[in-house]
Amino acid sequence: MFNKNFIFARIKFGGMTEAFLHYVWKNRLFDFLNALTIEGERLKIIFPGYHNSDAGPDFKQAVIQIGDVKWAGDVEIHIRSTDWYRHKHQEDEKYKSVILHVVYQYDGVVERTPDEPFPTLELKDKIPLEMFYKYQNLIDSSDDLACRSYLDDCNQLALRSFLSSLAIERLLRKQQSILKVVEECAGDWSEALYRLLSVSFGFKTNADAFDLLARSLPYKIIVKHAGSELQINALLFGQAGMLELFQEDEYYNSLKYEYEYLRYKYQLEPIGEHHWNLLRLRPSNFPCMRLAQLAAFLVKNVHLMNDFLNFDSIEQLKGLFKVSANAYWHKHFHFGKTTEPHGVMLGDAAINSLLINTVVPYLFSYYRFSGKEYMQERPVALLEQLAFEDNLLTRIFRQTSFPQESALDSQALIELQNNYCKKKRCIECTVGEKIIRKISS
Repeated sequence: MFNKNFIFARIKFGGMTEAFLHYVWKNRLFDFLNALTIEGERLKIIFPGYHNSDAGPDFKQAVIQIGDVKWAGDVEIHIRSTDWYRHKHQEDEKYKSVILHVVYQYDGVVERTPDEPFPTLELKDKIPLEMFYKYQNLIDSSDDLACRSYLDDCNQLALRSFLSSLAIERLLRKQQSILKVVEECAGDWSEALYRLLSVSFGFKTNADAFDLLARSLPYKIIVKHAGSELQINALLFGQAGMLELFQEDEYYNSLKYEYEYLRYKYQLEPIGEHHWNLLRLRPSNFPCMRLAQLAAFLVKNVHLMNDFLNFDSIEQLKGLFKVSANAYWHKHFHFGKTTEPHGVMLGDAAINSLLINTVVPYLFSYYRFSGKEYMQERPVALLEQLAFEDNLLTRIFRQTSFPQESALDSQALIELQNNYCKKKRCIECTVGEKIIRKISS
């Protein structure tokens, strides 16, 4: 299985990556105790530096000793030494602070100033080949889960801890987009919650249309009319552009009449019916049905933010979404077209999705933003009480040793697949790192 000549060939013909060299340098996974510069001077790595993901040298504030002289500064890493010139670092002031050039292969002199070569460390013969072999196998794998064949050796406690950290990572990433919405709402967290929930009622296919609708119809207007089911429905369907025609339908015309008054009063402009998508949707997901459910939800829960911040149990939160659309929709999926009787309440799967993808990230973000980080465990605990999600991404992990018990696990696995597996960030993944670093004795 372990063929040195094969590995040398893969490295020679382009298998080495800077990402792998960064990993090796950061963790000192080479024969660093016997390190010498190209010039033959003894090199001691006191601190490898902080990994820099922005423009400039790869590692900042490193501390090294060359011979008897201690240096503090930056470290730049390349596959070949002459990449320094290919990347034009000699023309960039940010690289004046580099104290050591770390390369896989030394293929030419790089000078700090004329006749003053950069101190350079070559790693070619210092990296364990089996480590690179495992890394390359993971990177080259065509499996959606590159580490699948190694998972039987993974410790369950370690996997559980890893998934918990991934779930938090996902929440922190979602926080950034939520804070942007809050900023767009001039710091109004209630308005932001209304927008976020409206988008979620679109369930991907019509998320953009619901977003346009919520932006065109401020929450303060909804609050003023929350006591009237007719007016809330009129506002939502009217702003959706669905009340622009003439129809011989009593309920439709009652909404149209009410909307025309409210439209004039608030100088509203509908978004246009062409924004709504009906293709490849089940009837329960048709825009009219989702709008009617959103209307019922807003009528029941006018004090949105207070209702979500002061919940006592997961069942209480689910209860906020257990609303029934207007009776008209029991026999309609579109205006003017009668159907057989059908349900008009949000299903359990839809409610779980709203809680997982909107309510939990919103609460997590709000507590952190408001300085109540000690409260962020509440939304995290909600994920542990919600069911594991069954979708295309989570099915990749079926029949593996990854925990799959709750929404905390499914959210973590979605984060793992989207931001590690798909991007081949194996050396930044706890599982991948353990596989790569495990060298046979």
